[in-house]
Amino acid sequence: MKTLNVAILGTGGMGKNHANSLKPMDGVDIAAVCDLNRELAEKFCAELELTGCTVYTDFDEMIEKENLDALYVCIPPFAHNGEVEKAAEKGIHLFLEKPIALNSAVAGKMVEAIEKAGVISQVGYQMRFRQSIQKLAAMIADGSAGRPTLFQGRFWCRMDGAGPAWWPNKDKSGGQILEQIVHIYDLALYLFGEPESATGLLRNLIHDDDPAYTIEDTSVGMISFKNGACASITGSNCTAPVHFIGDYQIVFENVTLNYKSTGQHWVTPDESVLLHVNGETETFVEDENVYELEDADFIEAIRDGRSACAPARDGLNDVRVIEEIIQSTK
Repeated sequence: MKTLNVAILGTGGMGKNHANSLKPMDGVDIAAVCDLNRELAEKFCAELELTGCTVYTDFDEMIEKENLDALYVCIPPFAHNGEVEKAAEKGIHLFLEKPIALNSAVAGKMVEAIEKAGVISQVGYQMRFRQSIQKLAAMIADGSAGRPTLFQGRFWCRMDGAGPAWWPNKDKSGGQILEQIVHIYDLALYLFGEPESATGLLRNLIHDDDPAYTIEDTSVGMISFKNGACASITGSNCTAPVHFIGDYQIVFENVTLNYKSTGQHWVTPDESVLLHVNGETETFVEDENVYELEDADFIEAIRDGRSACAPARDGLNDVRVIEEIIQSTK
C-alpha cells in the first residue's frame, strides 16, 4: 500500500482533530504542517508527537518542496488566499473545513479548480457520518424511504466569550448561519436534494450594544426544494452557555428520523430514533467519532479513486443557499 503524504494548513482545533484521526492510520504520513505562526506550528507537532513532520510558515514553499498527496485546509474562511486552487493545480487532493468560503464567488473558483484538476475533495460535514444519517441516506438511495416532505432543524448555543476572536465579525465568519448552522443546512440539502428557493430572517437581538459583534444572534431559514419538500432551520447565539444544541427531525413518506441532542457531548451520547410506517423502530446511540469516519472516507476515496461523501461542490451549494437567505433579509 502506497503511503499517502498529507499536509495540514492551520494548527487550530480542527487541524488537531484531523491530525489525531490521521496519525494512527496505516499508510498515511503527516509530512508537513503550515501556519503563519511558527511557534504554534512547532508546538502543534510536539504535542501530537509528529516526528519527521516539517514545519512551514509559507504555503507556496510547502507545496513546492513537499511531494504531497493530500492537503487538509483548516484555516478560517476569511484567511483563504488561493491555497485551494494552487494545491488543486498540483494534483493534491483536498479536505476543506466548512464553510469553504465566505461567498459563492470565491467558493465557485475553488470548486472549478478542484473539478478541473480531477482531484478528490471532501468538506468537513461530519454530521453526515452519523449512523442514523447513513442509514437514512441508504434508504433514500434504494427508494425505501419514499418521498421527502419536511426537514426541521436547529442550532442553538451561546458563544459569548468563547471561540475565536474573529467569530463575531461578519466580515471574517460570515455570521453564525454560515459558520456554524451550515452543518444543519447541509444535512437538509444532502438528504432532500436540489433546492428551488430560500428565504429567511436574521436578527441581532441581545448583542446589538456590542460594536465588535456584527453578526446575527437569531435566525430562521426556509428552503423550498424542487421535489416539493420544505425545510425550516433556526439558529441562536442567545441560549444557555456551554451547550451546543444541534438537532433535527426529518420526515419522509415511509420513515421519520428524530435526532435528539443533549447539547453536552462529553456527558451523554446523542441519540437518534428512526420510525418506520410499518411500526418498526430503530434506535442509534450516536457515540462514534464522526471526525475519524469522515477522514477515513476521504483517505479511502483517494485510494479507490471515487468521490468522497461530501465533495467540494456540496460545500458550494450550501454557501449559495445560505447566501440567498442572507440576501433575502436585506
